[in-house]
This record gives sequence, structure tokens and C-alpha cells, in this order.
Amino acid sequence: MRDESEHEDYGRLFVTARCCGAAICRNFAPELLGEVTAAGEVRSGRRLAVLPGTYEEGAFTGVLRQPRSKEDLIAARTAMAACPLGAIKLQPGASRVRRDELGSPWHGYPRPLEDNVWVLGPPSIDNIGATTYFIEREGGGVLIDPPRPGDGLFRWLADHGGVRWLLLTHRDHAHHHAEFAGRFPGCQRLLGAADINLRERSYLATTGDVEIQLGDALRPFTLDGEPLSDAEAGQAELVVLPQPGHTPGSICLLYRGRFLFTGDHLAYSRVLGHIVAFRLQCWEDWERQTRSVRYLAAAAEAGWLRFTWILPGHGEWQRLPGDGGAAETAAALRRTVAWMERQPKGHMPTLPWFLFIMSRMRPKSALGRLLRAIGGGSDLWVLPRDVWSSLPAHDPRRLRAAVRRLRVLGAVVLAIAALLVWFVGGW
Repeated sequence: MRDESEHEDYGRLFVTARCCGAAICRNFAPELLGEVTAAGEVRSGRRLAVLPGTYEEGAFTGVLRQPRSKEDLIAARTAMAACPLGAIKLQPGASRVRRDELGSPWHGYPRPLEDNVWVLGPPSIDNIGATTYFIEREGGGVLIDPPRPGDGLFRWLADHGGVRWLLLTHRDHAHHHAEFAGRFPGCQRLLGAADINLRERSYLATTGDVEIQLGDALRPFTLDGEPLSDAEAGQAELVVLPQPGHTPGSICLLYRGRFLFTGDHLAYSRVLGHIVAFRLQCWEDWERQTRSVRYLAAAAEAGWLRFTWILPGHGEWQRLPGDGGAAETAAALRRTVAWMERQPKGHMPTLPWFLFIMSRMRPKSALGRLLRAIGGGSDLWVLPRDVWSSLPAHDPRRLRAAVRRLRVLGAVVLAIAALLVWFVGGW
């Protein structure tokens, strides 16, 4: 086996602490970038697969190996461009690859994944860089979550049959939906009714005009919002599956019994070797999300639900081993349910996540510096204890020490305030 240093130098990848765990980059450079093992997995004896020294403490992604070819370099540049927080850095190498040879990081996208399913690009920063997909079909295709709008993409979609349906997997991935619907007359948009947002917010698009607003019942539906029986769902080309939990209105799309588009509901972990959900980013209720996945497992056990591809908006996609039969799908989902049942209950409160993300987006800001000062160099302590086992490998004692420092700081501030009140009152 050749040492890393024996390969031609095409640059050095490094992941900074701006990394928030979106994991989109790993899909575009899967041989180069991988998951930093969560603290809970380190305690259970798993080892890090990423190279030491290729990521800052607190990053969720690290480097599996450095680029060794022009193709690797192209993949690395696409992964960099996909990161919504700009966490990935690429130091130029000694190889004589001219910039004009490389072109845009999104050259070659949209790219076929398998059959008539395409991965689009570039992603939209407004949708937190979510990976988006397109199912090309006669009579109009299905767009799963909106990418960044652009004339080139609009032309490509028109040349490939246009957009008949725009499925919004949940409220966080809804920006630009009106632009795509306006560009393709007759396009029907779908979103879970519980995720409809009527008021303009900086982080949520208004979606009150979405044509099809699905309820949260755990049962199959058509793209037109009509309920299906289990027998009908087993024969249908396209099946919409409400899956509340990550958000109240999260939905998935099953295509031809082979592709499951999951939004931020489910993804794959190459470290764990199975389908996972995101406890760290569970906005509504983990128990409800677990019940939703339990329903999918029961549907597979009943024989009408099966898939070979899991295709998330955030997190890693994967083609599952085997032939994708219902029994294999059921076994994979039962394993996921068992894993979810071992995780802490609850959800991620808005305030600590906001503080965490602001620290990651602006690490040199006063807030970022303060959080890391309290945390002894880390901002992970601001997140609730329930999710600590989901965080990248680190010493949990540091998190507890940070909480103690915060309590001491709070006590000092209160004491000073009390003294000031006493002094002013006495004066």
C-alpha cells in the first residue's frame, strides 16, 4: 500500500470548525471526506476513519485521504462549493493543473445518479445547502426540494420535460419554491400542512400558497394528495409518505420502490453502517420521529415498501446492499429503529442551536469568541446534554467544565448586580 506522501500533490484538504454537520460535502467527494466519529461511538470502541490533523476540533467531517488525481481535485472543489458554511479549505498542490482545465465546481451537474434520477446543483445557501434531486418523467418531472435558481438550470429542466411537481420535504428546504412554480406553469407544489409558514422570516420561506398541503397521518398518498391503500401503494410509481418528527410536516417520496427521498428525516452513516436520523437536528420530537420510522419498517414488513437508494437533503446518500427487497428493507429499518430507541428523547431547542450556528458562521465574532472562551476552545458545550453523544469525538469532561464555568460566571454577574443595587440604594 502506497504512503500518502508518495502520490502526486493535488492539494491538501482541511475542515475547519465552521463545519456544522450538514454532511452534504461527503456526497460529492465520498472517497476524500468522511464522518468524524461521534463521542458515543468512540466510547463503544469504534475508531476514527478520518486522518488525524485534517480537521479542527468540533468539526463533524474530516479527510479520509488527500486528492491524488485531477478527478479527485474536481470532486474536492465541488465538495467545497457545496458546504453551506464554507468550512472546507483546499491548499493548492504542486501538480500543474490549470484553473481553466477545472472550470466551475458545478461543471457536470446536473448529474445522473441512476436511471432517470438526477442530482442537481448548485444547492441554495437559503436552504442550508440541501442536496436536491430531479426525477425525469414523460409529461413532467418531479423536483425534490429547490436548488439555487438560475437560467441555466431552468433551461436544463425545460429540456428534460419540465417540472410537473415540486415536493418540499419540509419547511427548512422551501426557499425559491415560488420561482420554480412561476417558471413552470401548472407545477403543483407539495408540503406537509404542519410545516406551512404564513409569515415571512429570514430562515423560512412563506408557503401559504402551496397547492397541496398534506396531513401528518402515517399512510401513503399520491402526489396529488389522494390517499392510497397499502396494496395501491405497492403498485404505485410515486408514493408520498408523511413522516413527522424532524419537523411536524416532514414528508418523504418513494419512487418505483427503489428510491426513497428523505429530506432531513433519514440519511446513511458509513461509520455506523446503517440508516440514521439526526438527533442533533431534531426540531420537533425524537419519539415521534421514531414512530414514523417504525411505520416505514412495518410497511416493509407488510411487503409493500422497499427501496435500494436513500437520498437525503442533508447527510450521506447510499445505495444499500442487496436487491432492495421488502425483507431487506424491513431489516434495515428495524436496525434504524433500534438505534433511534437508544438515543435520548426530546428535541433540539431553538436558542442553543441558534447560538451554535452563529458561532460556526462567525467564529471571530464576539459571540463566537465568548462561547469558545467559556468552552475552553470549543463551542459544543452550548448544545443540550441530550445531544452530546451525537457530537464529534472529544472529551465530555470539557463540556461539563464549560457548563460549570458558565454557572460560576453567572453567579459572579449576579453578585456584581446585587452589589450595584445595594450600593445605589445605599447611596
